[in-house]
Amino acid sequence: MPTALNSNQVNALLDAKGPGAAIYLVGAGGCGMSGLGHLLLDLGYRVAGSDLAVNTEVLQLLARGAVIHTGHLGQQFKAARPVLLVYSSAIRMDNPEVIAAEQAEVPIVQRGVALAALLSRQRGIAVAGMHGKTTTSALLAYALQQLQAKPSYAVGALVQQLAPHAKFNPNYSSSSSGALPYFVAEADESDGTLQEFEPEHAILLNIDAEHLDHYRDLEAIKTEFQIFAGKTAGKTVFCADDPNLNSLCAGNPRAISYGFAATADYRVKQKSGLVSSAMDISSGAAFAVWKGEERLGEFVIRLFGAKNISNAAAVVALLHQLNFQPCEIAFAIRSFRGAARRQEEIYRDSFFRVFDDYGHHPSEIRATLAALRDLSPGRLLVAFQPHRFTRTQALMDEFTSSFSGADLLWLTEIYAASEPPIAGVTSEALAGAMREHGQPVAYVRSLDGLCARVREAMQPGDTVLFLGAGDITKAAHQLVRELQKDCAARKEALSKILAGRLAPGTILRIDEMLAKKTTLRVGGRADLYVEPASESDLAEALKFCAEERLPFMILGRGSNLLIRDGGIRGVVICLSNPHFCRIEIRGGELHCGAGAKLRAVAVEAKRHGLSGLEFLEGIPGTVGGALRMNAGAMGGWMFRAVKSIRFMDSTGAAHEKLVAEIDVEYRNCPLLKENIALGAVLQGEPAAPEKIAETMNVCSQKRWRSQPAAPSAGCIFKNPLTVPAGKLIDELGLKGTRVGGAIVSDVHGNFIVNEGSATAQDVLNLIEIIKQKARVARGIELETEVEVVGENASYRGCL
Repeated sequence: MPTALNSNQVNALLDAKGPGAAIYLVGAGGCGMSGLGHLLLDLGYRVAGSDLAVNTEVLQLLARGAVIHTGHLGQQFKAARPVLLVYSSAIRMDNPEVIAAEQAEVPIVQRGVALAALLSRQRGIAVAGMHGKTTTSALLAYALQQLQAKPSYAVGALVQQLAPHAKFNPNYSSSSSGALPYFVAEADESDGTLQEFEPEHAILLNIDAEHLDHYRDLEAIKTEFQIFAGKTAGKTVFCADDPNLNSLCAGNPRAISYGFAATADYRVKQKSGLVSSAMDISSGAAFAVWKGEERLGEFVIRLFGAKNISNAAAVVALLHQLNFQPCEIAFAIRSFRGAARRQEEIYRDSFFRVFDDYGHHPSEIRATLAALRDLSPGRLLVAFQPHRFTRTQALMDEFTSSFSGADLLWLTEIYAASEPPIAGVTSEALAGAMREHGQPVAYVRSLDGLCARVREAMQPGDTVLFLGAGDITKAAHQLVRELQKDCAARKEALSKILAGRLAPGTILRIDEMLAKKTTLRVGGRADLYVEPASESDLAEALKFCAEERLPFMILGRGSNLLIRDGGIRGVVICLSNPHFCRIEIRGGELHCGAGAKLRAVAVEAKRHGLSGLEFLEGIPGTVGGALRMNAGAMGGWMFRAVKSIRFMDSTGAAHEKLVAEIDVEYRNCPLLKENIALGAVLQGEPAAPEKIAETMNVCSQKRWRSQPAAPSAGCIFKNPLTVPAGKLIDELGLKGTRVGGAIVSDVHGNFIVNEGSATAQDVLNLIEIIKQKARVARGIELETEVEVVGENASYRGCL
């Protein structure tokens, strides 16, 4: 057996050999192992290693210069000339590369021990527990990033907002005193390395009968956690709702509890129902936290279910103990989108939602099914792949009662995870035990067959969940590919049907990019895009939407509009055809189509000696958009100039109303929220064209002096009663604040501009920063004037 090291010895070896030395990773493609590879690369070490297949994690390491081989061969190890071999818990000791290390007298170490060594180099925060530690550690690392703490971190899954999923920040000092940064790590208890960690702070989520292939029983697991807690120098934040943790942490003067229990130091109360974040339309959860009698505040997360609320409360409690303010914490956690395969929504359209989840323990399964049950009134279809023969054998009775929330349930064969089979322990046997307990279930041996059975059973309104820590994710993504093909075929078929009902002059496109059609230059695609050539074609398109139950949206010039990165489902209708852009002068009136540009209206009015419309020169929109928003600039507003409007309802019928018959509000015309503006009759007063030109020039100069030239959506916020929004933002010192390619304009604080690379999410995040600062500093709740529409970037479905 080669020399095995503890965490202190690992650090001593790394320091002695120094950056540039090679470290060999056996099983480099695992999330934990690949994360360790990123940490070592950050520290300047060379990384080599091997795995049986090339996956995303391996590709990420290869892109950074690591040398990762496919397959395990002793000569690969020897060629790398490493000073240390690190192996994952999935690697057996008869592995050829482990044997080569033994022969070469190269020290070996488990992954968890190596991670514990690196954690000790900074202000370690270890997240431990049988369930939820990946999401919790990812959320904590993300929150510390948002709080500008620039942490190091190691998360045991891919995380879209933490790329890569592990990072060591060696040169950052978090204060003028030179204090080390925090290092957030997911500490795995499955292989007995938990007690190697000696963090400054820890979060303990739960203790359960799990990993019984390694531990003798639950008492042995509790002993492991007790040793770990004893090695935590600072705060141990634990869940008061877990009886095992309550008994373990009782009497620990450094222990802080959180949870729904009335006895918790940080007491959580969930708000009823789901919430929709202002940052995108994904459902999430809201909860309030009390510390003793003090209400810290209300918090929103984009995750759902009581377990995710509990995990988020752990993060809130620890961050508050680290002296971050509740309002700062609330902002820091609200935009987190979760980790891969943790209640991950991988598809959604008008008919179905599909989730992929790593859950493989009965407790995780119950929590996930309960969370998804709240999402939709439709059926919940569940496909489950048991993980490991030993776990299935040990928890057979618990599995039989874990799926009561499923309307339909399928089991596929057990994922072995390198374990040898156990006689009589099969998914077919588990399915039989479930049926004996009254749980309807079908057994499907192969993943291909599983996907086919699930697809065959699906009905509109269903939510589909794939569960398991093995390769069942392949079946989940196979189903998504089939649904996307169906979606593309449906769009093509609907397009052909609609095209047959429209005149040749009407433009009809599939998957039209919308960013180029907005003044902010961000946004995703429209499923179907139509530019009608006439009112009759517009009416036909609306009737088609009603018949096919498709949502539709009217798009003008795209000012005062923010389209999310996931685009618009259904049909986007743009009235930019010349038929809708006509401007006719009749006496002292201008008869304008909804698609006419406002500047063109102002110029035409000047040409005919009609004043009162000069302010339109400074608004970058169309007549239809200006009517809908009752747009204004330079002291004027749209409905002050309107005599009458013409509009179409959703059935395709046209109507006219005089201005006296229309209710209008500040930046809003309620009538046109449900109906489509076709045009308006505007009134002007006779005046000399030279005088009108002079006024227009004043408006133009004022606009260019006070508004940025870079792409924007116009004013982002409505003016509060007490102070103009731009002045408030300026006073808060937010001009120049940047998120990605979006930046608060230095010219006017109420404008967010796109410097060329901004996404809609960049803009939305920047909006949230401004709103949070205004709320905390002034107690002002800013309300967006810009209209935010569409789906978030993770939406992968269609109409």
